Amino acid sequence: MIDVITVVFRDELKILQAQAQSVARYCKQLNIGNIYVVVNDEDNITQLIDGSWWGDLHDRVIVTPRSVFSTQWHSNGWVSQQALKLLTASISYSHYSMILDAKTIFVRELTLDKLFNQSAQLQIGQLDVFPVFEPCRQIVNRLWNIDLQKQAGPGGVPFFVCNDVVRAMIADVYAYTHQNFPTWFQSQGLVTEFMLYSGYIVKGAGSLDILYSQHNNIGGIINVCHSEVEAWDRKFAEMKKPNTLTVSIHRAAWIKMTPEQQQQYQMFLIDRGVTQAWQI
Repeated sequence: MIDVITVVFRDELKILQAQAQSVARYCKQLNIGNIYVVVNDEDNITQLIDGSWWGDLHDRVIVTPRSVFSTQWHSNGWVSQQALKLLTASISYSHYSMILDAKTIFVRELTLDKLFNQSAQLQIGQLDVFPVFEPCRQIVNRLWNIDLQKQAGPGGVPFFVCNDVVRAMIADVYAYTHQNFPTWFQSQGLVTEFMLYSGYIVKGAGSLDILYSQHNNIGGIINVCHSEVEAWDRKFAEMKKPNTLTVSIHRAAWIKMTPEQQQQYQMFLIDRGVTQAWQI
């Protein structure tokens, strides 16, 4: 069984409805347990989220305010979002969690035989650490006393974690730093959730191979970040490839796009059965 984790704030509620519809349509074969929707905002935003958005999976939706974790939250939502993803995985009773951003939308079915190989490895690949993440790598190396060269794929979300490993990692962060996990994590600023987690696996097992294959078998994940609007034609062509699993557009990119480009994206999603795209 696999749980789903999405961290969201007020401005993402419309795109969350599109994601919910895409999960209901394309992730039915994953044997989904709970769908955790964690509100990284004022607690009253939880009242604006409707489980019916997830269709047949509505009874699995658990909407949670970040206040349940009883800690102080960083003013930078990107930092607090990452901590919340890992904290939520730590309370999951399923073996794995699939972590999403609110803007992540599935456009093709994902099945267990694509996700796991016969050795029970997650088939999301392994990636070299990009130079831009060198400061993060150094933080992870110092904490775990390793030389991290690879991180678990696929280079963004959906990202799959083993919840038992996350729990052990959080306990060890306290043992190594004498600070509770969200306090330590948010104080680092540059550390990312997936590299910290990847480093912890390498610390314990010597490599990522114990959980992750070196090949990505789930398909492409196409994201348009705030600096990629000028590359829209190329990005949109990648979205339409048969192997593409998920697509997303950062809100800072969305407002820079022309109405025609926005409509292209909406019509593409509607064509893939995500009819809630009309209101993005």
